[in-house]
Amino acid sequence: MSHPPQLTPHQLQSLNLFCRAVSSSKNLRKWFTSLGSLSPNLRMNAIMQITTEMRREQEDLTLIGAICSLSDHDVYAAAKQAVDDL
Repeated sequence: MSHPPQLTPHQLQSLNLFCRAVSSSKNLRKWFTSLGSLSPNLRMNAIMQITTEMRREQEDLTLIGAICSLSDHDVYAAAKQAVDDL
């Protein structure tokens, strides 16, 4: 039986922000769901690509940070579980 990952308070805050964003954006949810089919290296590249684009578009830096936190395996796993439960 697997145990949920232990996240830091900052990681939990990022996860909460990301899940709120995903629940209100079909495009972000579609993008996040597509990460599940990628290897960890390709997933990391996809995260870096979207955050680079978001910075260029001058989007919310807090959301960009939350998306960057998905690079951590435990945060990604927790986000995947949370999004699946939405």
